[in-house]
Amino acid sequence: MDLSFLTVQVLSALRQAAFLFLISSGLTLIFGVLNILNFAHGALYMLGAYFVYAVTLHLTGPAGFLVAILVAPLGVALIATVIETGLLRRIYRQEEIYQLLLTYALVLIIDDLCKIVFGPEFKSIPKPEMLSGSVTIFGGIVPVYTLLVVVLAPAVALLLWYLLYKTKTGKVVRATSSDREMADALGINMSALFTLVFAFGAVLAGLGGALAGPVRTVFPGVGTEVIIESFVVVVIGGLGNLWGALIGSILIGSLETIGIIVFPEFEMSLIYLLMVAVLVVRPWGLFGRPLKVKALSEKNLAMEAQEISPVHFSVHPLLRWAPVLLLLLVPLFAGRFYMYLLTQIFIASLMAIAFNLLLGTTGLLSFGQAAFFGVGAYTVGLLLTKGGFETLTALALAPVVAAVAAGIIGFFCVRLSGVHFAMLTLAFGQLVFTVVYKWYGLTGGDNGIQGIPVKPIPLGGLGTVDLGSTQAMYWFVLVVVGLCVELIRRFRSSPFGATLKAIRENGQRASFLGVNIHLYQWTAFVVAGAFTGLAGGLFAMMEKAISPEIIHWSKSAEPVFMTIIGGIYTFAGPAVGAVVYVILNSYLVAWTEKWALVLGLVLLTLVLLLPGGVVGFVNEKARQTLGKLRWLRKWSFSKSATS
Repeated sequence: MDLSFLTVQVLSALRQAAFLFLISSGLTLIFGVLNILNFAHGALYMLGAYFVYAVTLHLTGPAGFLVAILVAPLGVALIATVIETGLLRRIYRQEEIYQLLLTYALVLIIDDLCKIVFGPEFKSIPKPEMLSGSVTIFGGIVPVYTLLVVVLAPAVALLLWYLLYKTKTGKVVRATSSDREMADALGINMSALFTLVFAFGAVLAGLGGALAGPVRTVFPGVGTEVIIESFVVVVIGGLGNLWGALIGSILIGSLETIGIIVFPEFEMSLIYLLMVAVLVVRPWGLFGRPLKVKALSEKNLAMEAQEISPVHFSVHPLLRWAPVLLLLLVPLFAGRFYMYLLTQIFIASLMAIAFNLLLGTTGLLSFGQAAFFGVGAYTVGLLLTKGGFETLTALALAPVVAAVAAGIIGFFCVRLSGVHFAMLTLAFGQLVFTVVYKWYGLTGGDNGIQGIPVKPIPLGGLGTVDLGSTQAMYWFVLVVVGLCVELIRRFRSSPFGATLKAIRENGQRASFLGVNIHLYQWTAFVVAGAFTGLAGGLFAMMEKAISPEIIHWSKSAEPVFMTIIGGIYTFAGPAVGAVVYVILNSYLVAWTEKWALVLGLVLLTLVLLLPGGVVGFVNEKARQTLGKLRWLRKWSFSKSATS
């Protein structure tokens, strides 16, 4: 290989690694001390780039650029301080998923605020003349700015090492990272320490954005792209380990550069393949250590009280079937738009309820459910467009194929728990996404599959059912989803479901009682994957067009949000959350261009004011009301839920 070419590629890989290290070092520092997977870290990176853009508009030349590089991280740190003291501090005692939802809401809010302040256009940041040139190294032409970044990143790493290992504050930070309870018992001001660490992590993100701005285009949403790469880095290196972040950055930076040259078609898949391989062999990362994983019930006992097991009471039949009858009658008086919207809600509800079989019932947070949704959708799409299958046959095979995929992925994932489980499911999900995105011969690549033909369904001599109309599709989806929801409800109420709850409450105790925990968790994973695949198949039939976006990690986040909005520990919670989420998405997009800002504020409000979700809040109020109206309680339930 030509030496000049090799030199350019190595320095290019190191530059990419430098950016990743600056971002991921802050992310891993925050996780190590605060135990928060901060989704908003990418948005802080974006703010750093925007601040440099704003400063260099008014201060030109090398001095202006230097001022911008120094001011931008400080501005980001100031915003991070407000976020930590005003919002995060309120939910430290909540489960990780609430922290994830809050930080994701911040992503939506910050993205739209940047659109308002800086405009939606792509921005380019000019470099000063002295940094715009290039030098020749071993025959290769290397930009001066690349050399600056490659030198600065190790300097920052050394500074971090000094601060953490040679200063008193750094030793306190490391002690807190190792044992928070011990640090608290020694009288360390934890609130001040958390604020300091969060702000310092934001400084690193802001510095990364400030340095990356001149060589990368800046636009609202760029932080979302960066944050996933940063998660990959910290997971491979080891959550909370600074040196792991450094090695992980170099590995990912090198892999991306090599992938573009050697495997251009699958370069996106390589980093997720590496992430899967590392997590399967060493779940806590190359330099990390096993984390103390708490059962859900250990973290928030008050939330558990929201669960009302069907074992304890039965609802009056009229209360159960009246909503179903009303939904069946909707097409008689509603227009096409409302039928289409409700069909979307049915499919989203099925996905969310299936997902909650893992989270609410089993205590496993999956970030890769979109993979099974996509497998089901693509199974139907491919069988109908290329296989010539009948509609019902294709739809019936969707959950089967999704279950097989879930069985393979779940075999590796259920060996882990907590954050490691979530990260491995995220890695598998993104791996499926990248394969579908690049496999043009089979999946159509980024174009997806268009014009999926939905043939009429024969009724065995009684004619056919044509699903071509919105009304017919509404009824069909309602019936299929209704049957599936009833199956999941029975599954959750069965002794098997009770065992899953026991594992969620205390897996160690369940194991001592002879329960094969991994087998139960794996079965729940497969069942959830199968129903999610069926939801994907229904989606493909309804939309008649699918694309890889339905497998992206952001799609996996949707059932998480729906479940939290509705209420984790209630069976109907995810469905209610789906109603709220789909309606918010649909109406906000039509009502305002700043829909992400409004949606983020709504999610933020729900997390802070309704930690038990909408159904949890209604349950609490219903208990109070039924306690006063005993006749209504007696009519509604065969056995009081308040007893």
